[in-house]
Amino acid sequence: KHRINSLGARGECASGASACTFSWAAAEAATLVSADMDISNMSEEDQLKAAMALSMQAFGGGGAPAPPAATAAPALAMPERGRPRTFPRKDAQDVLPPCPRSSAKKIRAESRASDTAGTKLALPDAKVMELFRLVFGDKPEIPDMERWLDVGFQFSPLAKTEWGLWQRHGGPCGIFAPVQAFLMRSLLFGGEAAEADAVDPQRRDQPMALSGEEDSRSSLLAHALTTVLFQTAPTSSYVICQVATREPGSAPADFPSPAPAAGSPEAVAAAQAAAIAIATGSCGLSVSGRVVRHAAAAQQLLEEAVDSWLAGPCGVLSFLCSVLLSRSIATVREDMDDMTTPLIGGFGHCSQELVNLMLIGEASSNVFDGSRWLGDDPSSGFLVKGIDGDRVGVPLVGYLSELEAMRYVTVGTLYKHPDCPIWVLGSPTHYTLLFSMRRSDAQLSREASLEQRANKVFNDNALDEGSIAMASSLGAMLTALGIGSDRLAQAQQELVNEDVVLWQDFKFWTARQFGCSDGPSQASSSKLNLFLYDGQDPPGPSLRSIVVEQSDIDPRFAGGGADGDAFAATLHTRWPNAVVQVMPFAGAGSEGGGGGAPSMTSL
Repeated sequence: KHRINSLGARGECASGASACTFSWAAAEAATLVSADMDISNMSEEDQLKAAMALSMQAFGGGGAPAPPAATAAPALAMPERGRPRTFPRKDAQDVLPPCPRSSAKKIRAESRASDTAGTKLALPDAKVMELFRLVFGDKPEIPDMERWLDVGFQFSPLAKTEWGLWQRHGGPCGIFAPVQAFLMRSLLFGGEAAEADAVDPQRRDQPMALSGEEDSRSSLLAHALTTVLFQTAPTSSYVICQVATREPGSAPADFPSPAPAAGSPEAVAAAQAAAIAIATGSCGLSVSGRVVRHAAAAQQLLEEAVDSWLAGPCGVLSFLCSVLLSRSIATVREDMDDMTTPLIGGFGHCSQELVNLMLIGEASSNVFDGSRWLGDDPSSGFLVKGIDGDRVGVPLVGYLSELEAMRYVTVGTLYKHPDCPIWVLGSPTHYTLLFSMRRSDAQLSREASLEQRANKVFNDNALDEGSIAMASSLGAMLTALGIGSDRLAQAQQELVNEDVVLWQDFKFWTARQFGCSDGPSQASSSKLNLFLYDGQDPPGPSLRSIVVEQSDIDPRFAGGGADGDAFAATLHTRWPNAVVQVMPFAGAGSEGGGGGAPSMTSL
């Protein structure tokens, strides 16, 4: 009898973790053995068998029916994942324009309405220098600035990648990749939160090719840029500005005369001169343009610019300044954890604040869900800001980071499961784009959504890497999941063993409280067909086909995702243990064969 009770209390079951999950049932079964059975004539082995048989009956393992149990409490309502985004300070009539169709080019050719003309803007030199201190910092390096002063928005010249943006200089990938994400959202899903799961079959075979259709790339690019501006501007005030090189002391013009072509010797020389002027405290750039009151007017101005100055030198920098001025310099700094952080760092690389600004309209410094206090006392601690789902809702497009695979950051559920299956992939030195043409690939199942929330709550209270938490934290964990204190006693009885709670026990118990099954949240045979686009040149814009096959097998033993593969490790942060296969599809490298993993470190 003593051995039976010890077995039940410690959960030392031969059947392993699944039986240990219900170690409380073994203890209850041991009590039943001593109360209802005469064990005085049983051998020690028979006593153990009897205890284990009743333990299995207690949680449905077979044999005779289990003793009547108390009626289970009704399943709880699932917590909300995120609210639709609202802009309470915008005018009611100011909404994001619908995604343009084939008639967009005709609309662009029409004369501007009076609302589109807006109000002229010409920043004085002092304001221009304040703006560029936010962008480049107080002591910018001349080569880093030059990367931004001679690059515009241009499309890939390579076959089957014509819808891809062409990045001819290292550095601005933190702008190109988010804009490409919104461009693909418009192209594949119409730019709307539709429920359709698949795209046009013709597009499915060649997701980024321009073939047999009217060239509406400029219109959709303008819509993608407008989407970024609409999310960024807290009020109905949108700045469309043009940055141009000029001689110090000369007056800025309202949309200056056409600049030399990007990459031309004249443009390179002008970029060098402007970079030197800024680095030495002079103002070698002018910022001028228009302020309009509605997103539709902003889109029309952008449609007129994408084929002209937005494609030329300073085109990308012009849009960045439009974003910053639409949000305001002060508000962007308030978004950050450290207001002195420049948006562009070494080698012209975009900061996380700038990438977040492009993706969700706020320059927050982190990628986890919500905000966190550093320090035990919030009154004296430091608040670090991530992705606030209550304010920004579910992001339209997502984000994954190689730094999470390296355990430097944690990307939250909001970024991992955006509205559309499109993710910017970040590494310490480069940003690329991953996307699917099946909308459901971005979504969480009911079970998976709850498991992720439960896992986050458990990890926040865990002692180690997420397998054990102290029993004293159980009440806080249940509260964080929306489970009332009336179920705390039940949880303590069923989950606490020697003052600790195991993750597997907590996961299964939580699932039952919300009426979810205890089984796996994802099918082990699920296969996803993804695409990876990298517009960097050199080596040239490229599109790769990515097959992600979810599995319970360690990918090191399943033929994909080996140690040292940074790309596969990044995907594993979203699809754990998946087997990742990479094949060239179009663009640079597509004719050379080979399925090597793409580089995550291009500059």
